[in-house]
Amino acid sequence: MTDFHRPGPQPREALRADLPADALGFLRQYGLHPAPEAYLAHGYVDLCLKAWPTAGGPPLRLAVRWALWTWTTDDLLDGGLGADAPPDAIERLTHSLRRVAAGSERPAPYEHPVVHALAELVRQTRAAMPDHWWQRYREQLDAWIVAARDKLVHYLRPGRTPTLHEYLLLRPADGGMLLAAMWCELAGQCITPHWTDPVVHDLLDAFSTCGILTNDLAGGTGEGEAFNAVAARMADDGLSLEQARREVSERLEAEERRFRWLYSAVRRGFPAGPLPEAGTATTDHPDLVLDTRRFALLLDQFRTALTTWTGTSARYPAPRAPHRAHRALRSVLVSPARRTWRAVGRRSRRTPVNGDAVL
Repeated sequence: MTDFHRPGPQPREALRADLPADALGFLRQYGLHPAPEAYLAHGYVDLCLKAWPTAGGPPLRLAVRWALWTWTTDDLLDGGLGADAPPDAIERLTHSLRRVAAGSERPAPYEHPVVHALAELVRQTRAAMPDHWWQRYREQLDAWIVAARDKLVHYLRPGRTPTLHEYLLLRPADGGMLLAAMWCELAGQCITPHWTDPVVHDLLDAFSTCGILTNDLAGGTGEGEAFNAVAARMADDGLSLEQARREVSERLEAEERRFRWLYSAVRRGFPAGPLPEAGTATTDHPDLVLDTRRFALLLDQFRTALTTWTGTSARYPAPRAPHRAHRALRSVLVSPARRTWRAVGRRSRRTPVNGDAVL
């Protein structure tokens, strides 16, 4: 097993500088995108570097590859298969993904490029990470594949907007934010032993909801976006676009406050001062290890980087002025000054920013 907790002989900055070329090579090798240079120009590598500023070497490269694979596969399952793809093609693809993710066998030569790329990622990750971490990751990955398939089959292809109840049942797994949380563990070389601890569990739930609602506000324009919180609220109670966006913004306000509350609880569960080596416990708090504190910090960094990326990436062309609520939301999540959340719910006559799925 590769020991990711030991820094390699190559300087970290040199390894980070090689990351864009490695990402491009990964996309090209498996044919994950028809125009890989243009795809990376959307800023995916920069997002990862901002999310994991102290990471480097094999852990960072592997985490970035998982992120790129997940995002390109998400695009595929969000419509890249084509509206005329037969249902059995969708079932075959998701069955292959689940089978390969379970490590049962190698894909056949004729199978989709995303399946072959997944097989290599599984091989590399199982060799590098502890079995208990991999089993947890595999469970989250399987849940994401199933949710992405269900969203495609039951909502995207028929063009059906979910009720809020249906949305809440499917969106947490489909959003993929718990996968992103585990990329944080991988890139940051810190595996929390408290994934199921009630406080950490709540922190993960808030992290997931913040990321999903931030994305939903970017995509909730009422212009063909059928599967997000804004559309679900409009369909459920006949709200206008402006009313639904205001409700989602208010929900995000509450989730952001909840995240900060729980983040503080986890981070302050350790004494102040320099952090010891990863995986070691403190004498003052023997029930918590410092990897959990590092993990919470990485969640916060990823959440902030994702919000910045959502508001600035070339993937979201914005020829029109953004919705005032979206501008306020972006400022609050990114700015250290942290403007008042009351700005999030203000009404605006401006056209909201268009966007699509992040995870």
